[in-house]
Amino acid sequence: MRTRHSFVPLLEAQAGMVLSTPCNIVEHGYLSLSLPAGHALTSENLSQLAAHHADYIYIAQEDHRSDEQVAVDVALSARRVMQIFEGADLTDPNMAALFDQVLGYRSA
Repeated sequence: MRTRHSFVPLLEAQAGMVLSTPCNIVEHGYLSLSLPAGHALTSENLSQLAAHHADYIYIAQEDHRSDEQVAVDVALSARRVMQIFEGADLTDPNMAALFDQVLGYRSA
């Protein structure tokens, strides 16, 4: 099964969604809530996240796209990232690192 990872606003999150990465809420320098990657959210978890003022979560969802559609989507995303960074100096290590991170995220 192929998965697709995306940020979801907490208001759109639903019980049963699976966390793609650990969700750690830190308040006043202390870890106040921690949920592991791969955890299927419950209604109680969603209430806890809301109570701790979480805005977004990173979830994994089943990807139903065909291989061809994935290839098209990746190419379109790469083209868009190239347009955004068109005037950027990619010889600058910081800008190159940012470009790589954005391209990697948008191509997933």
